[in-house]
Parts: sequence; structure tokens; C-alpha cells
Amino acid sequence: MRIHSERGLKMETLDYHDTRKQTIVELQNQIWAREQGASPNAKTVYSTGCSDLDALLPSGGVRRGSLIEWMGNSSASRAGTLSLIAGKEVCSQESPVVLIDMHHELFPLSLSLLGFDLARVILIRPSSEKEALWACEEALRSESIGLVWANIERLSSTSFRRLQLASEASAGIGFLVRSAKAIQQPSWAEARLLVRPSPSRQGSPCVQVEVASSYRKPRRSQADIMINRQKGTLHGTTTSANPLPMATRLGITAAYQHSA
Repeated sequence: MRIHSERGLKMETLDYHDTRKQTIVELQNQIWAREQGASPNAKTVYSTGCSDLDALLPSGGVRRGSLIEWMGNSSASRAGTLSLIAGKEVCSQESPVVLIDMHHELFPLSLSLLGFDLARVILIRPSSEKEALWACEEALRSESIGLVWANIERLSSTSFRRLQLASEASAGIGFLVRSAKAIQQPSWAEARLLVRPSPSRQGSPCVQVEVASSYRKPRRSQADIMINRQKGTLHGTTTSANPLPMATRLGITAAYQHSA
């Protein structure tokens, strides 16, 4: 379903049968446009290190002050690995990274192999979802944090909105890894990416990434991504598996359409 705001802003989302959900999504869309128009950091966009993945995001990359959802049916979907590598790329080399691991799936050795500087990693393993939400919101409110990554499964609309406001206020970046079952729930994420495993290529695991919803139509709706675990990099399957090193941070300015 495609929903239009008063100035032509579009949002791609899955089919909702509940008209109340449609209204919520449209109001969220309008609120985003107004908030981003007032934010001095709303136009700063960073690359994930993979142009095919960047093309799935509404800003052509990861915008400061935004939340991105990475959704998969299980841990085998590789949504967590994909989001971690992308998160490493969008975070500056000086800023700390906060990883909130509800399921105890992350370990220092595996993070190091993906290219993380462990001296800058803050790994939190909360004992409850309430603690996880509190840690996530507080970390997003800190202007010194480069990235907040969390595998929080259940989020109420109110809790989600609090996280979105926290990231907007500090110009922080939040990655939320969730089950694909949550796709029917309202979201305050700038984009929701559905990640599915696909056959390996050239000995590297691959995933198919589809835009489940986005506050604005991206350049692409689907992409096949190769994961190089040895180098901790991502490559589109339409490009070489061993491209020249890409700049981690583009610092590019995206053109936005603002509501009146």
C-alpha cells in the first residue's frame, strides 16, 4: 500500500487491513517530515559501505537522528550480522558503539572478526526487556555515542516513539534487530528492512534484503547482498566481490522534500 501526505511524501509499507493502522502510519509520516525539517542534522547521511544497500534506504544511506529496523524470521536470516557490519561502517572511528544484546548472541571474538575495535564497544546484556529499553533510550540520548544496536523483540508504539525522539534529539543512529513477526506492528523507524538468507556465492553467505516500509520511497526496493565475514564488509551481488576499499563515511548531504 502507498500512502501520500499533503505534499506528495510517500511511504511504502505492507498491506494493512486495519484502517486505524493506516491512519497511524500517515500521521507518523507527517510528523517525521516536520521534525526533520527543523533538525540541523537531518541532512547528514552516512554510507553502509555497500551502494546496493544504501539504495534501499530513503536517504540513500543512514541518516543521523534515525532508527532503522532489520527484520528476519530467525537468527539464520543473518539480519544481525548484516546490521552489525553496516553499523560499523556508519559509526565514526572515534565514537563508542553500544550493543544491547537481549539474547546473548554477541561475543568479543566474533565482533573483532567483523572489524569492530573492542576498545570502543560497550556490550550490554540486560536481564529484562524493561532494562533493555531503558538502556537503549539512554544511549540514544547521548550525543557522544556513534551507534546504538539492540535486538529488542517487543516494542509498544509509545516505547518506539520514545526511542525515535531520543535519536532525533541527539542526532544519534539506532539499529533495531527484530523478528519479521513485528512487521504488522506500527513503527517509528525511518525504514524497515526484511532480511532473508539466499544461496551463497563465491563461498560467501548472501542475503536478500527487501524494503518492508519506508517513510519515503527509496531508489530500490530489493537487493542481494554478499557478506564477507573475513573482512567484515558488504557487497552487492551486481558488483565485484573484491572491490576497491570504500570510504567509510561519506558525509554526504541528501536532498529532502519537506512538508509545509
